[in-house]
Formats: sequence, structure tokens, C-alpha cells
Amino acid sequence: MEQLASLLLHSRTQTHSFHLGVKGVGSFSAHSALQLYYLNIVGLVDGLIEAYQGQYGLIKLQPVSGLDTNNDIKNVIAYFDKLIAAVAKLRKDEKLQMSWLQNDIDTIVTLLYSTKYKLTNLQ
Repeated sequence: MEQLASLLLHSRTQTHSFHLGVKGVGSFSAHSALQLYYLNIVGLVDGLIEAYQGQYGLIKLQPVSGLDTNNDIKNVIAYFDKLIAAVAKLRKDEKLQMSWLQNDIDTIVTLLYSTKYKLTNLQ
């Protein structure tokens, strides 16, 4: 959970950085999609972490690498692909298998794929 929580909280800052720097064709759509993501992810992650901590106790967040400053839309989409793959892997943790935790993760995955859809198809 520590790695998943850290990665998702970092994604808020990363997407805000992408949001501020995206430019060119389709940039308004990307700007808007990224804003929706960073405005919503923190509340979703907060709920997941609090439910987990209610079950298992406090977690300790882990360091995450710095910000990616490549605001090219293809790079932003690739970032979401990597984030989706990481969540798919990390959600398999034994302690995350309760249905209520998986439901919270499902909601996060829905936001990830919705954002990717908007970045990929709405220009």
C-alpha cells in the first residue's frame, strides 16, 4: 500500500505539472483532462488510504522520483500508461484484497482510464 499510495499522490503533482505546461494542438483538451484528474485523485487516494489504515494501521509513504518536465502529449499519455500498469501490479498486494479496498482502487482506475481516453481522443 505504501508504494501505491506514494505513486498516486505523486501523480497529482505530476499531472498538475503537465497541465501547466501542455501546449500545441489539443492542448486545451489535455489541459482540461489533466485538471479533472489532479482535482479528483487526492480525494480518492485519501479515502483508500484512510480505509486501509483503519484496517491495518498507519502507513509510511515512500520517496518517489522527481517531476517529468516533458509536456509533449505523447509523453503524457505514456505516463498514464505506466501509471495504469503500476496500479494493476500494486493492487495485487495481499492486504489490498478486501472488496471495499478493491472498489476504491477500481474508482481510481476508472479516473486513470477516463483521463487517458480524453488525452488520446478529445482534441
